[in-house]
Amino acid sequence: MRQTWTVVAEVEISPREAEVLDLVGAHLSNAEIAARLCISVRTVESHVSSLLRKLEVPDRRALAQRAPEPAGDGPSRPAPVLPAPLTSFVGRVSERAELAELIRAQRQVTAVGPGGVGKTRLALAVAADASGEYADGAWFVDLVPVTDPGMIATAVAGALGLGEQPGRDMTESVVTALADRQALLILDNCEQVLDGVALFLERLLARCPRVTVLATSRARLMVPFERVYPVPPLSLAADGHSDAVALFMDRAAAVGRPLDAPLREQIGAICARLDGMALAIELAAARCPSLGLDGITTALSHPLRMLTGGSRADERHRSVRAALDWSHALLEPDDRALLRRVSVFVAPFTAGAAAQVVGSGDGAVVAGSGDGATVVGPGDGATVAGSGDGTAVAGVDEGLVAEGLARLAEQSLLAVTSSASGTEYRALETIRQYGMERLAETGELAGARSRHLRWCLAK
Repeated sequence: MRQTWTVVAEVEISPREAEVLDLVGAHLSNAEIAARLCISVRTVESHVSSLLRKLEVPDRRALAQRAPEPAGDGPSRPAPVLPAPLTSFVGRVSERAELAELIRAQRQVTAVGPGGVGKTRLALAVAADASGEYADGAWFVDLVPVTDPGMIATAVAGALGLGEQPGRDMTESVVTALADRQALLILDNCEQVLDGVALFLERLLARCPRVTVLATSRARLMVPFERVYPVPPLSLAADGHSDAVALFMDRAAAVGRPLDAPLREQIGAICARLDGMALAIELAAARCPSLGLDGITTALSHPLRMLTGGSRADERHRSVRAALDWSHALLEPDDRALLRRVSVFVAPFTAGAAAQVVGSGDGAVVAGSGDGATVVGPGDGATVAGSGDGTAVAGVDEGLVAEGLARLAEQSLLAVTSSASGTEYRALETIRQYGMERLAETGELAGARSRHLRWCLAK
């Protein structure tokens, strides 16, 4: 079979060398070229060396400039494609600007917030706005299906279109592919593989100086190079002109008739009861044609029962309950117990208050000295003082409870407010009601309410 040789600047190169030259001109790395042409990286290196010699150029950058222009209008390699949202993006002008500024200034930013607050949609909107600032575009990696921390690099490689390379692990292949790229990498839903993500990013960012990573997670990565951006709930202006109301009206109009402007105040009250959570607002708005605003207001006495949206591609977003199940499953047993027991607090509470109310599952009361805990007796009302270096409280040691509350806050299950008077915690209403359901399921509801009542009376 006769080969047709290509002439570049009066120099003949083979068809395979021409393919390699085209891909070098498209700024692909050797690993990406190998994956595209189904050849080894060593073979690509050999072709690149041959091209450097034949075309008498000093380096890869000069070689890329000698590549012929693509024959068509399209790029010579597939451009990165962000997932196309199926619904409009509403509001969040300031959040969009703040997060965009952060990824310009920092190499790794984590957008953190509870399930359903809108982290993914915000990250995608920011990535779409910023993709033109990166020569190699923005790449999106969904980590929801990944349960093994060791498979993170494989998921990223799949998004980049990389195959396995002999003699290299997948992380090395990804790092090699992105070493000379200027790109934005979005890692979505990192919470169930935090340790694996942290290790992967440490290698990636150290060797890929022009790569920026925007991660979304319900918990931060806890690494020194991370910049955290807490994603707030949608704004809840008192006059009914807010992002939360705008989202409700937009989604309600999509499934029925547009809502009249005078109803904004009533819609605002519904959104406030939903704490401005985007998923909860969308699910409530979807029930508007059948329930009406009055029916939705009444049904919010049991929000987890009402806030369901039927069949969706993402199991976690079919209902608020499903989103909370996902977060709850990531907790250690002790933190699950703490979350459900502090759900009796409707108003913000302190670690000291929680220590006097949480008790223990079988009615025993626990006290500690700061470095441990001891079960000291049965019954809801036992009062035990810690030893000299601990805080004397009725119930569980305050230091242990504070550590547990901090872990729940790090998982975006409690909101934290710090002031000169102290630190207070609060669960969003849907999370609080979820905890109350769990209390009832475990048979702890009566005991928790009894301890809470005694605390209220003492206050």
